Amino acid sequence: MDGVLNRFSDVKTIFIEGKVFDYINLDKSVIAYDKLSNAISKPLKLVLFYGKPGSGKTFLLEKIYSDMRGKYPIVFFPRPFFDEKQFLKSLFEEVFAIKAPPFSGYEEFLSIYKTKIPKISEQTTVTVLLDEAQLYPHDLIEKVRLMADTRLFKFLFTVHKTEKEEILAKDYFKTRIWESIELDDSTMVEVRSYLEKKFLYHNKFDYLAYVKDNIPLIFSLTKGNLRTVNKLLFRLFEIYEYYESNKPSIVSDKSNRRKLVEMAGIATGLINA
Repeated sequence: MDGVLNRFSDVKTIFIEGKVFDYINLDKSVIAYDKLSNAISKPLKLVLFYGKPGSGKTFLLEKIYSDMRGKYPIVFFPRPFFDEKQFLKSLFEEVFAIKAPPFSGYEEFLSIYKTKIPKISEQTTVTVLLDEAQLYPHDLIEKVRLMADTRLFKFLFTVHKTEKEEILAKDYFKTRIWESIELDDSTMVEVRSYLEKKFLYHNKFDYLAYVKDNIPLIFSLTKGNLRTVNKLLFRLFEIYEYYESNKPSIVSDKSNRRKLVEMAGIATGLINA
């Protein structure tokens, strides 16, 4: 839609996935955050963190990393690795903040790594957060398991909650998983709270009026998945932007607001038309 820039042009951008880091406190997020924080503070080797795609796992990991990096040696890899040497090189450089020396493989990496340990801190165990862990090659996951056994590292794996991937993850780690933490999709109350806080955070609270009466519909369409909520709301305010520029009477008539949500649902494939 090529509408002229107007008051809705900025509103839609707050729902662009990944454009800005928005950690919105919800009941489920607070519970998961506390569980993750406790797991990281314990001498655990492997922690599995799972939830459906779009449930907010990555945002929560970013929050954990931001809050914990001053308290514990911690590394966050938001994208998966497919090559062992690249993974080890990146890990070395993240931990020590220096260029990694050349090493032939895992054993040499470990030998060099141990010589540098005193330069980390008195606490030598480094927590490594691995997002999208279901995409890691099996051989690399096996190396990660070995690294966890050294007690030099503990790993928090994040995987999508699908039957295939969850079973695969648990099969990878078997009894090595010390704790499993699940992040559920949001309830309707949480979706309402998410939208209220999202608008407030970006100084756009007045625009909540364009969705608040249709939050039950938004929840029904998105099933409480926050990534889907963002996609729907982006398209909704894109539609508002178009009508504001081309037919503002549609925008000013409050009776059209449900229809516009339904139009956004059709545009995002959430409603079959």
